[in-house]
Amino acid sequence: SDCLEAERAAVEAAKQSDRVFISPYTDLSVCAGQGTIACELVQQLPTIGAVFICVGGGGMIGGIASYFRKLSPATRIVGCQPEASAVMAESVKAGRILDMPSLPTLSDGSAGGLEEGSFTFDLCKTLVDEWVLVSEQEIATAILGMIEHHSKIVEGAAAVA
Repeated sequence: SDCLEAERAAVEAAKQSDRVFISPYTDLSVCAGQGTIACELVQQLPTIGAVFICVGGGGMIGGIASYFRKLSPATRIVGCQPEASAVMAESVKAGRILDMPSLPTLSDGSAGGLEEGSFTFDLCKTLVDEWVLVSEQEIATAILGMIEHHSKIVEGAAAVA
């Protein structure tokens, strides 16, 4: 099942139970909070040539890219998505949000569609310098490489970038 479908169901469930739904990517406060990752990176590495960021709905890359554009405009922003679920990359290429299927992927944290009118689309369209699409084999190889060389287990979305 698609993450966008799950989000729509969560929004409906919140309405029916009189609760608040907070989107993991189309909420300005969440996006700004994710942008603090860039602040931490700059504190550790004052000069950063490029950042590679896994993209799903665009909230994390939108927050990070906004920070870099303001305080380190020379830093290249590279959006990374699995080939099996490249909705944002393909939407940016088309100049509009596309309704396209997502195939199963090891990068379940970045899988799924993009809701119409999402402000993150405009952020990605204007702030991302380049897009890289990653195959399932490349994701699997990166996960295995982290285990073999760093004794770390990472999720598929982390392996995409």
